[in-house]
Amino acid sequence: MRQLLLTTLLLSATALSAADLELKSLGAAAEGQAAKRKYGPYVGVSMGETMGQSGTLRSGGNLKDEGGAAIFSIEVGKSWKWQKLPIMTSLDVEGTFMSTTLTGDTVEADMNSLFFNLNGTIGLDLYRYRARIGKFAAGFRPYVGGGLGGGQVWYRNATSTNPAQSPFSIDEFVNSWNWYAGLEWTWKDQYSIFAEYRDLGIGDLEDLRGFSTDGYLVGFRYRY
Repeated sequence: MRQLLLTTLLLSATALSAADLELKSLGAAAEGQAAKRKYGPYVGVSMGETMGQSGTLRSGGNLKDEGGAAIFSIEVGKSWKWQKLPIMTSLDVEGTFMSTTLTGDTVEADMNSLFFNLNGTIGLDLYRYRARIGKFAAGFRPYVGGGLGGGQVWYRNATSTNPAQSPFSIDEFVNSWNWYAGLEWTWKDQYSIFAEYRDLGIGDLEDLRGFSTDGYLVGFRYRY
């Protein structure tokens, strides 16, 4: 009986050891598979709205701090996964359309803009550890970034209470810059949804100086 018990315990320990080794092998294989994919192109679409804006009018006074302007964005880029650190860097070209209203003490106008920026992003990539922390937790990817570019600004429905003024009558090309911080959640390391806060600034215009606006975007990215 004692010999049978010892034999049973020995076989159980051997089976548990083999199972543990198999699980570790599967985990290592999964992490290795994730690490093999070092880079990949992607496209993304997003939409959102502004939360506020600021600037100085040539006619005098400051813009009213208004939000609610629509933002639409399309991005095309490429990502690189670092080999030894859980970091992913990206470079993309982004086109952003925005429609807002400029309101001052004596003037008002609708301003539309289309900007193209070259953006760089760095994010924390935990997807390679999904075998250890689970697919759901590994899908979260916080990131920050910024970029420079330029675009076209055009005005409509400009009015002024001063007959001697004719503000916002010239459409202009101007430089732009932005920075952003967001959180992305990915599944299969290919599809992802994201939300981000963004701050955008543009160069001085004929009738507007120091314009900047901040807002949020939500969207979808596809990596292939």
